[in-house]
Amino acid sequence: MSLLSPPHPGFFEVLATRRAYTTLLYLLGSMVTGILTFTYAVTGLSLSLGLAILIIGIPVAVAFLAGARLLSVAEVHLLKALVGADGSEAPALLPAGEGWLTRLKALVGDRRTWTSLLYFVLLLPLGVAYFTLLVTLLITGLALLAVPVLRLLHLGASFTGDLGGIAWITAHPGLAVVLCGLAGLALVPLTFHLALLLGRFQIWLARHLLIRA
Repeated sequence: MSLLSPPHPGFFEVLATRRAYTTLLYLLGSMVTGILTFTYAVTGLSLSLGLAILIIGIPVAVAFLAGARLLSVAEVHLLKALVGADGSEAPALLPAGEGWLTRLKALVGDRRTWTSLLYFVLLLPLGVAYFTLLVTLLITGLALLAVPVLRLLHLGASFTGDLGGIAWITAHPGLAVVLCGLAGLALVPLTFHLALLLGRFQIWLARHLLIRA
């Protein structure tokens, strides 16, 4: 198999795992790469179809499809470097064949050329979803962890008033602080575990659209 998911670490062990942080970096950056690849795929396809009736349309289309294959190779290597996917194989830049004309025909007829474009289109909504979900969870978890620290340093405001109708929080501020700390202590590693699971999904998607297609 060309692209394999690495083993999953323990619950708190994930905080000391380098791959968890690099996977998180990949998922957060996938919003940017998704915007770039989506723009490339949509613009290149539109331009190729628009110029199809002209002679110049042929080299433009060939360059666009070859660029998509190049991006697919770069994406697989990025997954291996940051998400930690195992495997030595990578998608070929151009299909095998004797002579450039044969290889160009294979480029157009190769299913992986078109599934690579599908992957790049899907990368935008997936990247936005990854970024929104992980940033929200990470900020929430760190904020909850900060509550007992700020309370110990006497820097945080006390729990006053009826917070969302939960009156017992104001009656038991110490317990609320402890619960916030425990919730943050659980949420932060859970966020990294979720990032690793999403990284596994991205490896699965790349394996089926960029390599196996």
